[in-house]
Amino acid sequence: MDVGIQGDAGLVAQDLLAQLSDTAGQEGREARLALVSERQQAWAQELEQMDHENDDPGTTWNQRAIAANPEHMSPRIAWRAIRRVMPENAIMSSDVGNNCAIGNAYPSFNEPRKYLAPGLFGPCGYGFPSILGAKVGNHDVPVVGFAGDGAFGITMNELTACGRGDRPGVTMVVFRNYQWGAEKRNTTLWYQDNFVGTELNKGVEYAKLAEACGLKGIKVETVEQLEEGLAAAIEGQMQRNETTLVEVVLNQELGEPFRRDAMKAPVEVAGIQASDMCD
Repeated sequence: MDVGIQGDAGLVAQDLLAQLSDTAGQEGREARLALVSERQQAWAQELEQMDHENDDPGTTWNQRAIAANPEHMSPRIAWRAIRRVMPENAIMSSDVGNNCAIGNAYPSFNEPRKYLAPGLFGPCGYGFPSILGAKVGNHDVPVVGFAGDGAFGITMNELTACGRGDRPGVTMVVFRNYQWGAEKRNTTLWYQDNFVGTELNKGVEYAKLAEACGLKGIKVETVEQLEEGLAAAIEGQMQRNETTLVEVVLNQELGEPFRRDAMKAPVEVAGIQASDMCD
């Protein structure tokens, strides 16, 4: 018989645990832990070997993106560099978007409440304000936010206020690939390797926008520049209360959609003819 339980998750969990014996769940525990460890190690090794993104059948966008800018970093190469220089005790925030979705696989944390992510709610522009709030509550901890250039545009006005007075410094990383990546991934699949309405202005310089707001801004285009620039930005945050925007130039590869189950091609309900339109 199935029994439904409605109540506070924490309180219900405590009550259920109180009914269990001290040895509950021990059977096969070591084997399960070994399996988890094995899978984690295999996944970490796979991540180290993944440099580029796959195309959906019938599409060649990623192949073309790699060939178009072979000198630019791919998202995965950039994330591996970021992981190498991130302090172990750092708090990170992530935005919605394709490059941040790719990045969800890379950081690991030894403590709770270290990763702020929008999850499935889709609040575009979440990365920057969330890390500002995290720093207000954790002055002694390095905080680093991440966003694509599309999502960052939603809340970039915070640049005009976050450096005021004695407000604590933060580090914000903006992935510059000149596109709304998640939308482009959807439309290339829906419209036979074509896309519409996803391009961003290549003339915008985010690092210079930060400087215009009285903050520090750096633009990086190589792995070495990224590692050195991000490490210096975090050091400036902690030692001199500096807010730095790190603009990371990437190629235009597109990763696996965050919600592939939501990617359904549009269905024609009623045909539309030119004669249906009014003069």
